[in-house]
Amino acid sequence: MKSEVFVAAMGGVVSSVAALSSPRATEGKGFIAMPVRQVRPDLGHLTKREAIEVVLRNREFYYSTDIMIGTPAQQVTVLLDTGSSELWVNPDCSTAPSAAQAKQCSAAGQYNPRNSRTPPTGPIGTRRLNYGDPSDPNTQTSAEIAHYTDSITMGASVLVNQTFGVVTKSDGIATGIMGLAPDLKAGFEPGKPYSLVLNSLAGQGLIESRVFSLDLRHQSADSGMLIYGGVDKGKFIGELQRVPMVNGAKGEPRLAVELTGIGMTLANSAETYALAPADKNVMLDSGTTLTRLHPTLARPILADLKATIDTDGYWTAACSLRDSGSDSYVTFTFGKKTIRVPLSDFILDLGPQDGQCYVGLVTTTDQQILGDSMMRAGYFVFDWDNLAVHMAQANNCGKEEIVAVGSGSDAVPSGVIGLCDGPATPDGDGQPVTSAVSTSAPSASDTPIVSPTSLPVIITITQTVVNGPAPTPTPIYITLSDCDALTFCPQSSTNGASPPSSSSSPIRGSPNSGSSSSDPSKSTGVGAPSASTTGDPSSSTSSDSHSAAVSLADDRFLGLFLGSLMTLAAVFWNA
Repeated sequence: MKSEVFVAAMGGVVSSVAALSSPRATEGKGFIAMPVRQVRPDLGHLTKREAIEVVLRNREFYYSTDIMIGTPAQQVTVLLDTGSSELWVNPDCSTAPSAAQAKQCSAAGQYNPRNSRTPPTGPIGTRRLNYGDPSDPNTQTSAEIAHYTDSITMGASVLVNQTFGVVTKSDGIATGIMGLAPDLKAGFEPGKPYSLVLNSLAGQGLIESRVFSLDLRHQSADSGMLIYGGVDKGKFIGELQRVPMVNGAKGEPRLAVELTGIGMTLANSAETYALAPADKNVMLDSGTTLTRLHPTLARPILADLKATIDTDGYWTAACSLRDSGSDSYVTFTFGKKTIRVPLSDFILDLGPQDGQCYVGLVTTTDQQILGDSMMRAGYFVFDWDNLAVHMAQANNCGKEEIVAVGSGSDAVPSGVIGLCDGPATPDGDGQPVTSAVSTSAPSASDTPIVSPTSLPVIITITQTVVNGPAPTPTPIYITLSDCDALTFCPQSSTNGASPPSSSSSPIRGSPNSGSSSSDPSKSTGVGAPSASTTGDPSSSTSSDSHSAAVSLADDRFLGLFLGSLMTLAAVFWNA
């Protein structure tokens, strides 16, 4: 890797954008949320050779977002890349690896400076960009760009006088790139060599600080989200853990962190792998499909998967491992936070391959990379200003709650708690689940006291059901804790006990909640699943009276609480 050449180890050749429907960009005060689409080919029609070309070498399998350039706006689709810094467009489609990719390359959109009335400035200097793993010639490609300045629109927000690249020559690249990493020479400095996109967003006041969050989603989901200046609490489990950024393995500025542990849990075994000091530096790179680790770290994992290497240097394992559910996963630990990657993400589905699927892991002797095969399982917040990455286990519990990030040393607030409960599901596309507390043989006069999803507060309910004569009233106390309005989580019940005080229930957002079920980093053992909540939510008890005790956890929900209280009063009046 020569110092005078800009190199981003993003995994190699990339391709075009399939026509996919996705949510529109949204924004609020201090943030811009951009949809991220997963681009993938029709795997059912691929041969083994084609699967290698279009997926493992990033030709047609990546994450993209749309931007609008100039006036009137010209839409261009770009690959989302945390492994490089430049925004550039207009690859030479004639050098695409195949005719199909050349056609798709053109469909991704191109920017023509002559069609913009802004007016644009340029060309104002050139640069050569080399991409790929220097230790793997199959991944290497390049682009030569000339710099222009023009307006760039994202959602309803407009960046003025933004510098970006327009390709003059490219080799084997079939889509433009949105780089979100610092410049390898200038690092995180705001104006060197020019103002990068994240610098401009903060400098022009569209966001408060140079922060963005990334939610790629799991393989089975089509879309995720890139949020400039914000965090979506509805897309992760437990607490965001702050991890310091470090320079890359060769001392250059990267979005890199220190890996402190790695393990794997299969149906009947759990392993922790030795981690040498030279194996700890890893770069988080959304522009790379595969995870690339040093041989000393990768080979023990591949051996435990009973993987075999093919003639192209890629590893295959039994496809049945992808279907092993939540009992099988690889764990990556960063300080106090562990990200659990289900094998359904770590082993890639590339279509029919005679029972063998490709493992999302290869070896490298250069910079180690945690690519999409790992990053899909995490929610990552990159804070340039404070040189930190905040991370949590990703999940989609169906509720969007975006919080704008401020400025200062604690711009991403410490201890931000996600709204999702439990371990991430294998498909990562969990829809809100509503459960009801049932009782045995209720009579026609039974009336539910409260719907579990009607109060987005921490509540304790003393529920009784009229179910015939009962000489001794025995209430059942059902504690609903750590739940939001859209998701009903497991309850713990105690028959014949005193109702617990409100202080005994864990409160979402409290650092002293005492609940570790939603944070995989607090599990015991290697990737051990979280402790399950005990109790039977379907238990029932007969009584001739009704009572309810409700404790309000958040004044924001006072209106909902009072409305529900009126409903309860009506129930009591008619009981």
